[in-house]
Amino acid sequence: MDKLEKLIYFHKYLPPFLYFGSAGLIGFDIYSDLFKEVEFLNQYVETPLFILFFYMTYLGLKNLKKKK
Repeated sequence: MDKLEKLIYFHKYLPPFLYFGSAGLIGFDIYSDLFKEVEFLNQYVETPLFILFFYMTYLGLKNLKKKK
């Protein structure tokens, strides 16, 4: 995973884009399920988005721990 982490941090704006992009898509999917009663993302797209969101959260917490 070290290579993937280096690739993500190599580009300046990629980590916030991946984190907030996946959070926004997941949030809109929840909104559309609750209020519009329409499925926005199918299962095959939603699962990698959750994995990406939790991985970016892990990297952010790991980075925060290093700075302290």
